[in-house]
Amino acid sequence: MTGGPGPTNAAGVTPRNPSKLPRPRRPAVTQQPRTYRQILQGTDVIADAVRPTLGPLPRLVVLEALRRTDVPEFLDDAATIGRRIVEITPRGCDVGAMLIRQALWTMHQEVGDGAATMAVIYQSLLREGVRHVTQFDCNAMLLRAGLEKGLLAVSDRLRRDASPIAGQQPITDMALGMCQGDCEIARILGEIFDIVGPDGLIVVEGHERLGLEREYVEGTYWKLSGWFSRLLLSKPAEMRETFEDAALLITDFELKDPAALVPVLERCIKAGVKRLVIIAREVSDRVIGLLVNNNRAGTIQTLAVRTPKVLEMDRVASMEDIAVLTGGRVFYSAAYQGLPAWDGADFRVEDLGRARRAWAMDSLFGIYGGAGDPRQVRQHIARLSGQLRLAQRPSSRQPYDEHQVEDLRTRLGRLNGGTVILRVGAVHETVREQRKMVAQRAVTALRNALTGGVVPGGGAALLNAASALCSQQAANDDEVYAYRMLARALEEPLRTIAANAGCVPDVVIEKVKAAPHGYGFDVRIGRVVDMRACGIVDPLEVLLKALEVAVSGAVMALTTDVIVHHRKPVESVDP
Repeated sequence: MTGGPGPTNAAGVTPRNPSKLPRPRRPAVTQQPRTYRQILQGTDVIADAVRPTLGPLPRLVVLEALRRTDVPEFLDDAATIGRRIVEITPRGCDVGAMLIRQALWTMHQEVGDGAATMAVIYQSLLREGVRHVTQFDCNAMLLRAGLEKGLLAVSDRLRRDASPIAGQQPITDMALGMCQGDCEIARILGEIFDIVGPDGLIVVEGHERLGLEREYVEGTYWKLSGWFSRLLLSKPAEMRETFEDAALLITDFELKDPAALVPVLERCIKAGVKRLVIIAREVSDRVIGLLVNNNRAGTIQTLAVRTPKVLEMDRVASMEDIAVLTGGRVFYSAAYQGLPAWDGADFRVEDLGRARRAWAMDSLFGIYGGAGDPRQVRQHIARLSGQLRLAQRPSSRQPYDEHQVEDLRTRLGRLNGGTVILRVGAVHETVREQRKMVAQRAVTALRNALTGGVVPGGGAALLNAASALCSQQAANDDEVYAYRMLARALEEPLRTIAANAGCVPDVVIEKVKAAPHGYGFDVRIGRVVDMRACGIVDPLEVLLKALEVAVSGAVMALTTDVIVHHRKPVESVDP
C-alpha cells in the first residue's frame, strides 16, 4: 500500500521534485570564434579526402562497403568522393564540410572535371582568410571584395593565355590526362571528337563484352520511341524498318479512331507520297489495322512510331526539334482541347516533314538528311545555345537544374549533326561502371576544351595568372591581403600535384616560376617542359569555373559568423 501525498504549500498544491523538472532547452547556436574553427575543420576533412586524387600520379580513396560481402569502392573522382561523405561530427564541423561538398558537386554538374583543383584552392583561401581575420584583425567583407576583384583579373589573364585545340592526336593527348591513364578510352575519344566535333551527340553506355565499341549513327535518333507494332514492319524478323525519302506526320495525339487518319492518307496518296511515318503518343489497334491494310494494298507504305520522351515538356521539345530538322508542322493535342478528337480536316500535305531516311526499332526512332530550312535550324540552335548558357549560370531565382542542362546539350548535339554511341565493357561490373564514369566525365571536359580553348595544364596556367594581381590597385590594406591570399591559393594545385607525385613542392614552384611562360613541371618525368608541346593542357572553362566556385564558396564561409542547428535535421544524401 503506497503512502499518502507529500507535503503541500500554503495553496494546498504539492510542489514538484526539482530533479524531475524538464531542463530548459538551449538553442543550438554557434558563434565566433568557434564558428571559424568548426567550419575550417569540416572543410579540411573533405578537402584532405580529395586532395590525393589531383594530378597525373594520383592516390586512391577507398570507400568501405555497407555490407561485408560487397567489394570496397576505389575512387579517384573528387566530386564522387565528396558525395559519398554524407555527414561528419561534430555538427558544427558538418556545416563546413557540406559547404565544400556542395561546391564539389557543382563542379561535377556544370563542367564534369576540376573538382579537386577547386577544393585545394577553396581550402587555401579559407585558411588564409580565417588567419587574416583572427590574427591581423582584417575585415571579412573587405577581404571578400578584394578576392572578387582579384578573381576578375586572374580570369582575364587566363582567357588571354587560352588557345584553340584541334586534331585527333592533340585531343587524344588531352583526353589521356582526363581518363586516369586509360589509353584505350583516350584514343577512342580522340577519334570521336575529331569526327563529330564538340557539338556532336555522344552517348556512353555499358555493355557486357570486354573492351570498347563505338557506333557512328547517321543523322540523329531518339530513345523511348520506336514502332508500335511488328505488323507494320516489312521484314519483322529484322526488328527494324527503314524508309527512304520519307514524309513525317508529327503529332502527340492519341489516335484511336481510324477515321481521323483517312483524310491524311487520301491527301498523301493524291500528292504522290510513297512512304509516311506517323509520330503519335498512342495508336489504337483499329488504327494499326488500317495502316496494315494500306501497307498490304501497296497504295502507301506507313509506319507508326511513338512520340519521343515520357515527360510532357520533353515530348514537346522533341517534336519541336523533329519539326525544325524536317521542315514539318507539329500538331499539338493541347491546341485541340474541347474537341472530341482530331479529325485531320485541317491537315495539308505541306505540313509533313521530309527526311532522306527515317528508321525505327522497338525503342529507337531516327532520321537522316532532314529537309528543314538551314536558316531556321541555325536560329533554333542559337536559341537553344542561349538557353543553355542561362541554365549553366544558376541564380537565386533559378537554381541549377542538371536535367535541363543535360537535355539542352543532348538537343544541341542532335541538331548539330553526328551521333556516336560509345559502349564501355569490362570483366567486373564495378570496373565497368568506373570506366563508364571516367568516359562520361572526359566527354564533358573535352567538349568544354574544344569549345572554350585550353591553357597549359598541371597548375602552370594558374601559377602564371597570379602575375595579374601585381598590377591591381588596392583600395585598402585588406584588399592587399586578399590579393596575397589569392596568389598563394593559385600555387596550391601545383603544390598538391607535386606532393602527390613524391616531389618537393617548394622546389617545383621555384623551377616553374623561373621557366619561360607556358612551361610547367611534368611530374611523370620529373622536369620542366613546354606543357602545350607535351599535350599537358587544361580546358579554360574548367579552370574558370573552379576559380569561380572556390572563391564564392570560400567567401561565403569566411563571412559566416553564426551557425544555427536544427534539433532534428532531415536526413538527405543530396548535395
